[in-house]
Amino acid sequence: MATLFLIADIFGRTRALESMGQQLSETVPDIRIIDPYQGMDHRFETEALAYAYFMDRVGLASYGSSLADALASPGPDTVLIGFSVGASALWSVSDRPFRRHIRKAFCFYGSQIRQYTGIRPRFDMELIFPEREPHFNVDELIGILTAKDRVSCSKATGLHGFMNELSPHFDPESYAVFMEYLKTALNRLN
Repeated sequence: MATLFLIADIFGRTRALESMGQQLSETVPDIRIIDPYQGMDHRFETEALAYAYFMDRVGLASYGSSLADALASPGPDTVLIGFSVGASALWSVSDRPFRRHIRKAFCFYGSQIRQYTGIRPRFDMELIFPEREPHFNVDELIGILTAKDRVSCSKATGLHGFMNELSPHFDPESYAVFMEYLKTALNRLN
């Protein structure tokens, strides 16, 4: 049976992310959450406040290092699901040799992946991008990334944040579709 790591976005460990973990625990009972704030729920009032706090107190490089540390110790087969900056942090360390056996990673709207297109992941990664992003062309980035081994990309109909009920772009329909998709994928991996 695999271990599932949920890698949080700028909101960190929240009730919403814990609820997602509970829903996925029907498929994979061993679920762990990695977040940039060591488990503290800051209950940010807005996405802008969460972003400012993350950038001021943590940053992508530090989050990537924390994630790499969490994945370095030997362990069972592992599946990873990252969201936004969590997905970008995961991508940024995906070329490192981990002792843990990583079966697959799912990365939702990791917009900073565009800063690290030279990375060649050592494990299978499925990148799910939003329909569009304000700062770059999603289709161009997908074209670059799909040329890499072990990488598959798709676009959702939602916008950045569609899987997080705290995001202004939360999309309940897309959330439901992708939760079923993840449950099916996790069943196949087990």
